[in-house]
Amino acid sequence: MGLLAASWWGSWSISLKYLKGYPLDAFYITLFVSSMIVVWGSGFLLDGSSLLHNIQDVWAANPERVYVTFICGTLYVIGMQLSLRVWQVIGLSVASPIQSSINVIIGTLIAAMVGGIPKNLSPSRIFLSGAFLLMAILFSVYAGSIRNRAQKAANIDTGLSKDPKVIIRSLLLLIVSSAFVPAYSLAISYGLKSITQPSGMAVMPFMAMLCTGAFIGAILTCGLNLTIKKQWHVFRDVKFDIHRLGLISGVAHFGGNIIHTFSTRSLSAVVAWPLGLSAGLWTQMWGLKFGEFKGAPRIGYVILILGFLFYIIGVSIISAP
Repeated sequence: MGLLAASWWGSWSISLKYLKGYPLDAFYITLFVSSMIVVWGSGFLLDGSSLLHNIQDVWAANPERVYVTFICGTLYVIGMQLSLRVWQVIGLSVASPIQSSINVIIGTLIAAMVGGIPKNLSPSRIFLSGAFLLMAILFSVYAGSIRNRAQKAANIDTGLSKDPKVIIRSLLLLIVSSAFVPAYSLAISYGLKSITQPSGMAVMPFMAMLCTGAFIGAILTCGLNLTIKKQWHVFRDVKFDIHRLGLISGVAHFGGNIIHTFSTRSLSAVVAWPLGLSAGLWTQMWGLKFGEFKGAPRIGYVILILGFLFYIIGVSIISAP
């Protein structure tokens, strides 16, 4: 289930390739409207009235587990929004392994400190995993620089920026966004009832509170941007084909979240979080399919693949039974 969730997480981002100048803020609103429908609809379908009763029971015993989950939903959705902007600038194939590795390192540490570490996972394994993930970041950045130089020399336009200053700003923004995204790890470590966290909400009540927080965060940030830029008419008048991308992405994103949360209940957050972030593998593959490395020399592909392998090794070390 953890790997299935990763495949969903790592695939919906290809919608960015089809937006054709459509505002990312408008796409984001459609995504989270569909997410609310999927999560709350699935919650009532699976749990019935127990969905609300469980939230009420946890609130009565430990209210912070409910509102921390809600707040983390708002925070992580802001980080994800920043990430999508970077992906549009430097591409999926380079940005994905960098951010996934950062998120594994930060998110796993948060999960370990808040949710606890399973007995079979030693600190040395966490450290070794982090070393491989750091190598994955460095190799991916280097592969991206090789690609950019080759494409610039051959005058190949892939729709991605080759300006070093823009790329540096994007990488810094990626680091900033990575400070927000592990809020998901904090929420699932603290708010979900699992094998290492006996107090917390059941799967669907947890997802309902997380999704509601994410929806509020998306409406506040994206709605403000659309208002300032006077772009609400674009959201209103666009053809359904574009809205369909947001609907499909919402189903894949929070559908993956639901599946991942069920796996976390049995694996613990410190194991399920890095396992789920193997989504970076899927995102990177889609980036290559869309020609983001077109014209790059063979050494660029080799270094990118090595970064890939370091990422997989790092994830495997920390998620192995």
